[in-house]
Amino acid sequence: MDLPVRPIQKNIAVVTLSGRLDAVTGPEIRQALLSQVEQGCTTLILDMSRVHFVDSSGLAMLVSLLRAAKEKGGEIFLAGLQAQAETVFRLTMLDRVFPIHPTVDDAIARAK
Repeated sequence: MDLPVRPIQKNIAVVTLSGRLDAVTGPEIRQALLSQVEQGCTTLILDMSRVHFVDSSGLAMLVSLLRAAKEKGGEIFLAGLQAQAETVFRLTMLDRVFPIHPTVDDAIARAK
């Protein structure tokens, strides 16, 4: 999967996701994002402003990615969540696990 990646610093990048994060798309997205982490971009800011649906498989993929990033000293920031996704993160209490920011710029400022 070809995801738009915008490098910010050597180890920080913004990745724009769109559509759905679910059992169908999750594995391919996970592999693409893990590839970024393994190549040294250990802190990812995921622009979720175009993601309109997240299910439990999508959440599991993000938690797995977070674990991999933290093992390398990095972090996963989420930015621009739509209402449905924000509700899912609150209900599952994953808003306490992931740093969530209203905009990509806010997340970049925090990541630096």
